[in-house]
Amino acid sequence: MRFWKAWIVTQKDLSVIRKNKYVFYSLIALPVILGVALPVIFVFALNAELTSLTRDQFVAASSQLVDTATVYLILIAAVLPSLVGSYSFVGEKVEKSLEPLLATPTTDGELLLGKSLASFVPCLGVTYLAAGISAAILDVWSFSRLSYFLVPNLFWVICVFALTPLACLMSVEANVLVSSKVNDIRAAQQLGSLVVLPIIGLIVVVISGAEISILLGIFATILLAIADVVLFYLSKAAFQREEILTKWK
Repeated sequence: MRFWKAWIVTQKDLSVIRKNKYVFYSLIALPVILGVALPVIFVFALNAELTSLTRDQFVAASSQLVDTATVYLILIAAVLPSLVGSYSFVGEKVEKSLEPLLATPTTDGELLLGKSLASFVPCLGVTYLAAGISAAILDVWSFSRLSYFLVPNLFWVICVFALTPLACLMSVEANVLVSSKVNDIRAAQQLGSLVVLPIIGLIVVVISGAEISILLGIFATILLAIADVVLFYLSKAAFQREEILTKWK
């Protein structure tokens, strides 16, 4: 596989993302809402209960707040590719550039890699930017209230550096696969968004106050890694260039 060929496809798609206002603003809005605004809301809500909590209760509630805010970062990485990746092939069809793209001297693997990188790089990039801002907000607040930093903790490290990229990759692969099989952007987004459901389940477990957050994070990491490998081979096997050319005319 020639990476430079895949990167040409990636650069082309990145330029399309910058020009597509819906996709571009989604890349900004979702991290701001879930990665920045949400931790601020959590902090103000907990501050409002400060007088009714003991020191131990406040420490426990603060730790739960951090874990909850952290899991929402994974949700950002899982949701964004459903907005970006769904345009991978369907968007090419809408713009009448699909046939020239598929006629280029690239292998199926290079084409899929280029498309995947075009979704993975910006989605993970803005998620990490949101993670940095979120961590700063939580640390400033926790140091002022508890005299020590709550971030990073082990669960935060697992989520940000293992679960987040794996969830993003899984969503990218699923959405690129869906985009290569349907010919409507809305249908591609709806089907691709199903990938988010397991992440929502993880958020529900953490919010419910599970005491096994770290073990849960490790278990989820293993499952996502397996899912990523399976989706990679599935997307590569299911991608049929000739079928797309003949059925999407």
